[in-house]
This record gives sequence, C-alpha cells and structure tokens, in this order.
Amino acid sequence: MKSFIRLTACLLTIVLLLSGCWSRKELNDIAIAEGVGIDIAGDQFELTVQIVNPGSVTKAKSEHESPVIVYSSKGDTLNEAVKRLTSSISRKIYFAHIRILVFSEELAKRGIVNSMDYLMRGSEFRSDFNVVIAREGTAKKLLSVMTPLEKVPANYIFNSLEAAKKEWTAAVTIQLDQLSNSIVTPGKSTVISGIQVIGDQKVGTSNKNIDYTGPPARLKYSGNAIIKKDKLVGWLNENESRAYSVITNQSKRSAIHLVCPNGGNIGIDVARIKSKVYAVVKNDKPEIYIESRAEGNVSDVECKIDLFKVETIDYLDKKYVEFAKSNMESTIKKAQKLGADILGFGEAVHRADPKYWNKVKNNWEELFKELEPHLNIVAKVRGTGTLGDSVVNDMKE
Repeated sequence: MKSFIRLTACLLTIVLLLSGCWSRKELNDIAIAEGVGIDIAGDQFELTVQIVNPGSVTKAKSEHESPVIVYSSKGDTLNEAVKRLTSSISRKIYFAHIRILVFSEELAKRGIVNSMDYLMRGSEFRSDFNVVIAREGTAKKLLSVMTPLEKVPANYIFNSLEAAKKEWTAAVTIQLDQLSNSIVTPGKSTVISGIQVIGDQKVGTSNKNIDYTGPPARLKYSGNAIIKKDKLVGWLNENESRAYSVITNQSKRSAIHLVCPNGGNIGIDVARIKSKVYAVVKNDKPEIYIESRAEGNVSDVECKIDLFKVETIDYLDKKYVEFAKSNMESTIKKAQKLGADILGFGEAVHRADPKYWNKVKNNWEELFKELEPHLNIVAKVRGTGTLGDSVVNDMKE
C-alpha cells in the first residue's frame, strides 16, 4: 500500500511539472517573416517585412498569386514600427524564421547600432540570420523584387550568398551576433556584403519578373561595405573583396585568370586556400605577418603555351603570386586609408602581446594606418586538367 501511494505521488508530481504547449502558436494565427528591411525616413525608421504567403508556397493555387507579401510601416523606434505594422496585417508577425536582414545604404552611413538593439533585445528574434546592405537603394525595394529559382526572395538572397562565398570568395556572410561583436570590440571593423537591384524595379515587384528567361529586374552581389564602429565608411570592389576573404582565411574555392607570355589568358581553378595573420611586437612596435598558401589547377587555356615544361608551371606560379599580392596590397591600403581594421591586425597584436595591446588599443587607428605588413604568399599550380596539351597549340596556322 505504501509503495502504491509513493508511486501515485511521483506520477502526480511529474504531471504538475509538465509544461505542455502553453506557448504554442497556430499556423493560422501567425504571419511568418522571412526577410526584414530597415530604412531611414527623415527622423523615423521604416520597417519592411517580407511575409510568406503559405497558400502560394505550399501548393499551386494560382500562378498569379504572389509567394510573398511585403508590408511596411514607420515609427520613431523599431518597436513602434512593428506594432503599427500589425494594423495592416490580420495575423501576428512571427520573426523566428528570418533568413535575411537588410539595412539601406543611407541608414548604414548614419549608423546601424540603434536599429540593432531592438533586434537583439527582442526575445522573438534569433541572431543567426545573415545581414546585407542594400547598395544604392532601399531595403524596401530590395525585398520587393521577385526572384527566380526560389519562391521566397529572402531565401534566394541567403542561398546565393552562401553559394558565392564557397565558390567565388568575394561575397561574405555575417550574422547579427557576429556584427554586434565586431562593433563593440575595440579597434575592430568588419564588412557586410552589398546587394543591388539591377534593371526595371517596377516590373521586378510583380510575378511578371519571373515569367521571362531573363528577368527584367534581378538582385546582384555588389561589393562589400566597410563598417567602422557602426557606420558605413567605404566599399571594397570585387578583387579587394576576394583579397579580404583570403587574408581573413574565409576563402574556400575561387577562380582567376592569368596572362600568357605571348598574349591570351589561362584560367586557374583555385581549389585550396589557407591563410594566417600573426603579429610580433619588437622594440615597442608591432609587425604584422600575412602567410597565404594556395593551390589550383589549370581550368582552361586560351593561348599557345606548353604545359609540359617546368618553366611554364613556374611562370604560372609566379604570376599567381603577383596577382594575389597586388590585390592584398590594394585591400590593405584602402582599409588603412579609412582607418578601419577589417583584417584582424589588432586581434593579432592582442594575441601576441596582451599587455602591449592594452596600452595601444585606444590609439590603434593611428598605428594601423602606419603598418607595413610582411606578405609571404605561396601559390602552386598542381594539375593541368584532363588534357595534356592545349587545343590552341593543335590549331594550324
């Protein structure tokens, strides 16, 4: 009898501890947001939310039904803009599935920290979504463009950035928590990929945009924005962006072309890239060292060249090093001119000598501008593909 009483008491205790589904949200009651954009309108924020149209995404009801709906509202604070937005939507906005956060270029120039606070403080927002800048445009217009391949434009931007980062190395991905850490870390700056609307924006906001083999409007990666503290201070072009990814060891694969000795081009498919930045403090002065090693294979030959000769491979290795060094130097000079340490030199000094870093961190911008990093670049062309000789060499004069 006592055992039965104990068992009953244990079961009752377990039942009381079970939380159940008290916080459940029915799909019929919520509007799922996949993309969020923030613009500046005078002294107010303009919030744009890209809402998934579940009927269009899950089943083919009508080919003219849009897969997403874009809503916008303004407010002195983002919280006001969100609350005001609910007056236009029949459901509560669910922000936990955001894939992309878009800041307008104008907002980024003024500073993004005020808008970030609400997103990081709110319990409904996760911080694992990617952040981009709407270059030469507004976040509202960017999120309104319909995209091919992906029904939801926010997914299109997210997936295209991930693919470009792996295969081209120019694009970068940064999440909200990473961006926040770079802003609050002394002496550290960062970059955010820029996305630009190309073509007819008016047609781009309708389903007609994806009815063509060549969409009248499309979204395109457009360089990387340099963020110093919380403000946009400049842009890296494509080659500088690729060099940034190499220096910071974010590059995985890429492709380049080199000029042949007698004219024409030869393509190199870069398969492996490994880089390291470290510092040495000597005589109370920091010295920065950048070591980078890359390996690649010949992908295409558009010139007359003998790939069987050792001298030819040595020539390609040398040209590859010159190409990489030139782009790295250009990137470093631009960052130094803007006083924005996007390359992690300050972090390298901190790792090398924490006491010295604590002494100079408040004056790091001036020291950063005067640095002359030592570049040690090794590039090796390992393979020539499935063809031993170039087809161009077999052509008769």
